[in-house]
Parts: sequence; structure tokens; C-alpha cells
Amino acid sequence: MKKAFNYLVVLIILPLIFSSCTKNQVYEDSISFPNSTWQRIEEGKDITFEKIIIKSVKDEYDFNVSFVHKPTINVDEISFILRIISPSGISKETIHTIELKGRDKAKFIGNNLGEIIDIKEVVKQYSTLPEVGEYKVIISNYSNKYEIKGLEQITLEIIKSDLDYKIEK
Repeated sequence: MKKAFNYLVVLIILPLIFSSCTKNQVYEDSISFPNSTWQRIEEGKDITFEKIIIKSVKDEYDFNVSFVHKPTINVDEISFILRIISPSGISKETIHTIELKGRDKAKFIGNNLGEIIDIKEVVKQYSTLPEVGEYKVIISNYSNKYEIKGLEQITLEIIKSDLDYKIEK
């Protein structure tokens, strides 16, 4: 009887936990790099995330970027340009750098899963978007290397900011 009760509790609580984790998610997509390489020049330098639907200009948003890479990656940090293009074509861009190794440059930061390492960083926080509609985000390689070798995947996640107060607009 007790085992059946525990099973029932798990069946009820797990969906609540997972639904609360995703209720603020607006967008998430991952793109894999062919040959585990991200070019800096010419074709392949721009990674485009499309069909990002923003339903409210009153909300604030966090932009998270994740990289999955091999331990043999040829850089200690990844620099990129984040370009947000509104439905009317207005473009805003910022430059970001995500450190892959700690201060001593010996160990990788992030989740070490053996053959791959996953790192996730908030690159824009509490951002407001001026229009309702379909946005596009382009992430461009801004590294000082000709190509980043050992990079498997990039993920863009946009979530509604979790504020405990409202910003007046």
C-alpha cells in the first residue's frame, strides 16, 4: 500500500515540477556544427535562430547560450556577436565572451560529461523587446582563431525573466 502511495505521489509531483520549469520558456533550439568546427570567416560563421515568437512587450527576457564541446577544443574562450533582429528589421547587437576554463586555465568550467563538456551562460538578462511578433537571433563567431575546432553544438534559450517586482515602463 505504501509503495503504491509513493508511486502515486511521484506521478503527481513530477509533472508539476517539469511544467513549472518550462512555463517561462519562450524559445529553445540547438544547432550542431559539421565536423565539430565553427568557421570565423565566410560561410558558417553565422548561426541563425528563427521563428522566435514574442507575444508581449511588457515582459523581460533572459537570453542563455550553451556550448557543447570536446576536451580537445582549440580555444579557452568563445567570443561571439549576438544580433537580435525585430519583426520590423531593427537590429541590435552585442559582443560576448564565454570562458571555457577557470582562472588557472587548467580545468574546464561546466558539466563534464566525459567525452563532451556542456557550459551554459546568461548573456543578456532582464532584456525588453520593443515589438510583438517573430524575431530572429544571429550568433556570429568573433574568435581570434580562424576556426574553433572541437565545438559540437550551440543552443539558444530565451526565457521570461524571473523578477520578484515589476519594472515601470
